Amino acid sequence: MDPITAEEFSNFELNVASLPKFEEVKLHPISKKYLVKLQVGTTLSFIFFAVGIFLGYTFLPAEFHSYLFWAVALTLFLFVWSIFNNVMYVKKSGYALREQDIIFKRGFLFERTTVVPFNRIQHVTVERSFLDKMLNIATLKVFTAGGSGSDVSIPGIKPETATSVKEEISGRIYNHA
Repeated sequence: MDPITAEEFSNFELNVASLPKFEEVKLHPISKKYLVKLQVGTTLSFIFFAVGIFLGYTFLPAEFHSYLFWAVALTLFLFVWSIFNNVMYVKKSGYALREQDIIFKRGFLFERTTVVPFNRIQHVTVERSFLDKMLNIATLKVFTAGGSGSDVSIPGIKPETATSVKEEISGRIYNHA
């Protein structure tokens, strides 16, 4: 690498107000079918805990039954909270592709937005579980260098859309290389 002379070097200040704002991008919502997948997982968890409480009621001595009331109350509260959380997660989640990056926004209580520039992406995959195939949805996973897992995982996308987004990103990262 050639040394840079003082005349060639510049490091001007950027006008922060003129930078593009990812908040203004119109996001594509994830599929409502993903809510079904989340609710199935939540319901199976609830059934598991309900069976455990029932077994506790059946096999524990009577002096412990008063504690099981609190276990039932806590389990019901967590079940209702999880159902609400799932609905809001799907409602508030969305993704977008721009010229230089991909954006994924999720969460409602703790909102999180991830912006990954194409020049940082190593590869992209589309995954579908058994339940995803039944619901006709897929998950798009975007990987960057240095991570052990995906940096962005966008669930609840139609498989055709996920494949076309994957191909678009793959083309763009090939052109950046």
